[in-house]
Amino acid sequence: MMIWLRTCALGAAGGWLAHRAGFPSDWLLGAMLIVALAAMAGLDVRLPKTLLAPIQACLGVAVGLRLEFDFPAPSSLLFSVAGLLLCLATQIPLGQYMLRRLGWSSQEAVMGASPGALSIMAALATQLDNPIRVILSQTVRVIALVALVSVIMLLEWVPTLGIPTSQELSLTQTLGLVFAAWLLGRGGAWLKIPASYILTGVAVSATYGAWLGTPAVPVNGLIPVSMILLGALVGSRLKPLPAKDMLQLLLVGLLISVSSSVISLLWAFVVGTWLGLPVFQVWLAYAPGAVEAMIYLALVTGLDPSWVIFHHVLRILLLGLCAGWLMRRAGAGTAPA
Repeated sequence: MMIWLRTCALGAAGGWLAHRAGFPSDWLLGAMLIVALAAMAGLDVRLPKTLLAPIQACLGVAVGLRLEFDFPAPSSLLFSVAGLLLCLATQIPLGQYMLRRLGWSSQEAVMGASPGALSIMAALATQLDNPIRVILSQTVRVIALVALVSVIMLLEWVPTLGIPTSQELSLTQTLGLVFAAWLLGRGGAWLKIPASYILTGVAVSATYGAWLGTPAVPVNGLIPVSMILLGALVGSRLKPLPAKDMLQLLLVGLLISVSSSVISLLWAFVVGTWLGLPVFQVWLAYAPGAVEAMIYLALVTGLDPSWVIFHHVLRILLLGLCAGWLMRRAGAGTAPA
């Protein structure tokens, strides 16, 4: 018990420091790094893997509450979803091919090439012997995208508006949704449905949000606590790599980020031109991750946030489902090639 408390305390301290410093994926990244450094220094740090299910339920609830049902015409939406699927079908095989050429295992390649869903990939990566490749490459992708959004806003390339407010759910409401998602997720896990806790979390919270009829967010603190626990869980399992390998991981993450972003822009141009929508709006919806930054940018620029949110939620669901299926099919914990 003391080891668990120590691991959580280290994770909380690392997450808070990263949050204060303004890092992207702050609570997750900070907790993971501090706990990983403690593990590398010889400190006994660990958390029970049973925490992963409620963490995934929390992630699903947070994503589902963002899902809005104010969509454009069905024909336009179907065409845009088809564009998203084609975008993913272009990004993922290219990313996997590059990573496999660099010696990554099939499981590492599918998660490392994932254009988004860092939290889900981090959760799934805990099944690997050493998830450091996946976590670092995905973190670089998020940092690059958030930096791009920051530059866009700093240079005022697009006009900004006020940010609309959302209703914050109470602690009782939030925990009720998480418990319902966890309970239904257990049934999904029994049926061997990949990422079942995430999927049930999205379904439960999206249904509740539609019933409320107003934009809502979980109780303040749910996401930071979930990310701290996930970061600490992942960090306790990371194994150190030589400096040369670490630099290579950073370059690989940047390469995957650039290639995925360019592919997203190309498909956004095709879809935006065909539907008569701003290409920038479609690119925000197709962007390979950094969902928080993309939704924020859609909100403050006056573009349709429901369009962006819907596509990102759909992308996260598809990525989580595909990655979970691959891990179950190929077998978790396979050593890297």
